[in-house]
Amino acid sequence: MLDRGKATVALYLQLSQLLARAIESGEFATGQIIPSETQLQEQYGVSRMTVRLAIGELVNKGYVERMRGIGTVVTYGKIEENLKRVISFSEEMQLHGISMQTSFCEIKPVAASEKVAANLNLAMNSTVYELTRVRCVNNRPLVYSITYLNVANLPLDTGLYSDSLYQLLRSQYNINITRAGDQLEATLADGVIAKYLEVAQGFPTFKRTRVAYDQYDRAIEYSVCYYPGDKYRYSVNL
Repeated sequence: MLDRGKATVALYLQLSQLLARAIESGEFATGQIIPSETQLQEQYGVSRMTVRLAIGELVNKGYVERMRGIGTVVTYGKIEENLKRVISFSEEMQLHGISMQTSFCEIKPVAASEKVAANLNLAMNSTVYELTRVRCVNNRPLVYSITYLNVANLPLDTGLYSDSLYQLLRSQYNINITRAGDQLEATLADGVIAKYLEVAQGFPTFKRTRVAYDQYDRAIEYSVCYYPGDKYRYSVNL
């Protein structure tokens, strides 16, 4: 419980520390929604401002994230991708020393939809390659991605796409991804996303949309990736 003596640590810091210990011990697991502000107020007999300051401390320290329409979700122990330079997902995981597997892979030529064509600066119905993959860590899905590639004559051997896509483009096609624009947003898993990420429908997910360009400033890649909200987070250094 909280110590309300005059010489004690501020109540919001005590509450923050108490909740942090609960998260570290596994009482609140990664991906779990912690009690609401009202519930915490009632449980600990404190003001709403005290609760908000306590949760703010937890957010700043990476224990939780506030998700609109969902609540405050535990993020402690997530894999973090740091946006400093343009590298592939595989290369980012290698920097973390994380071994990754590809549990599903499919590549096929398709006609570019209006949205795909616009992002790749192509005419609608131009031929692009659609690469769909599920990447796993410790045999648990970490990302479900749909990638459209503006590259001619890509091989259809799925075994070639189990590792880094950017490395394949560099080594086989002399295509170097030099810049990219990412859009990041919180979403809820629909049926297809839930199936590939092995989560329940409506589960909090993290959506990243990327358009990447080569050394000649041609739009090469348009990707939409979904990550389970309890396993992943981004940090951006500006």
